[in-house]
Amino acid sequence: MNRAALASVAAALEPFEIDAAITVALKITDDSCKMDDEGRALFMGLYDALNCPSSALFEPTVHDLIQIGRSDPTAFVFGEIRALRTMAMEAITQPRMKAFKARVRAVYAAACAISKTQGTL
Repeated sequence: MNRAALASVAAALEPFEIDAAITVALKITDDSCKMDDEGRALFMGLYDALNCPSSALFEPTVHDLIQIGRSDPTAFVFGEIRALRTMAMEAITQPRMKAFKARVRAVYAAACAISKTQGTL
């Protein structure tokens, strides 16, 4: 992963997109996401690159829950994650989530291409 490109993409996210990025991180953390490993790495890298991600949908404690789910997953934690991601997906909707993912992939690819031409990869 190109960390500079991820940071660039993360810095440009709008509030809705931050909520979508957090939701994808929840889905990846509880393994309900259907992405391949490369997609999972991209979107968890994006989540990790968010700088102080405030959210309209989530309480700040969502980040603690994701961290616990990543490091010490339990059925209880996954239940909490499931409840949050279900609520978020109802608010975001699948078509908007798919559009968000496509946009992130395109912007990330462009940022990587720029980094490569500038020799910062």
